[in-house]
Amino acid sequence: MSNTMLPEVLYVDDRGAEAHISMLELRLKNAHVFTAKSRQQKPVRYVEQDKRPSVGMYFSIEGVSGAYPTEGEALRLSSNQHVMGYKPHFDGYYLVESSFNHNLGIELELPFFERLLSNELDCLQRLADKMQKGLPAALSPYPLPISSRQKAVLLDLFNCNYTGHLRELYFEARIMELFMLQAEQAESYMGRKPLMIKPADIDKLHNARQFVKLNMFEAISLQQVARAAGLNDFKLKKGFKELFGTTVFGYLNELKMNHAKRLLLDGGITIGDLAFDLGYSEAHNFTKAFKRHFGYPPGELKS
Repeated sequence: MSNTMLPEVLYVDDRGAEAHISMLELRLKNAHVFTAKSRQQKPVRYVEQDKRPSVGMYFSIEGVSGAYPTEGEALRLSSNQHVMGYKPHFDGYYLVESSFNHNLGIELELPFFERLLSNELDCLQRLADKMQKGLPAALSPYPLPISSRQKAVLLDLFNCNYTGHLRELYFEARIMELFMLQAEQAESYMGRKPLMIKPADIDKLHNARQFVKLNMFEAISLQQVARAAGLNDFKLKKGFKELFGTTVFGYLNELKMNHAKRLLLDGGITIGDLAFDLGYSEAHNFTKAFKRHFGYPPGELKS
């Protein structure tokens, strides 16, 4: 297993568009994990031809990007969306559209992926049936919102203190957990219609999420968020949940919990001080909220 932080590179596509890219790669026995960030002035295209079959789990943390094969359907991901799918081969290009993009991908070895398949969920059975026929297949007919539990696992992927064989087992366990979270979510969304939000409102909802992120330590109200984004309360509440898979204040809590986790992992702060900084009157209330979000108390990160 190798863990490689690649230096930032300047990429120029076949049309002359430029992107500054930084990437972290992790190569495991059964998977290839990578996270990439890019900055650019205009959309950048990455042409690719790959005859090998592949299975991938892809997460758009921020930005808009897509896959455009010469044959078959295109796939476009916006911020906070994910997909899982099988490609017998790929001939086409990937297009990264936004000025800043942050993506994470996990490419699975086929034998490992086949071990995870189950006929207990219809979405996995349909995926397996298409794979056996050598056809492109997706877990869901459209991208799904990244849930708070999925984000917690993604964060855990890059906060591993184990070495050697235990490190390999740790990553396999996290990948398996992420796989099941994606599959369970896809199953629960079967039969639902894809997003029906107007493109202009999608931009406003992203502005709302950015406003919450920038003011996460302030006492903000739903009305303030709606006003900052240019939406009414109803459109904000309904659209935010539909686009991002959580409520406005669910997202705010997620930001605070992830911030708390990073500080605890870094060390140098007590649980009491952290609770006070996040606006909790008592450390006990913060501990309960942390455990409810992550499934374990913050003290486990201090030990």
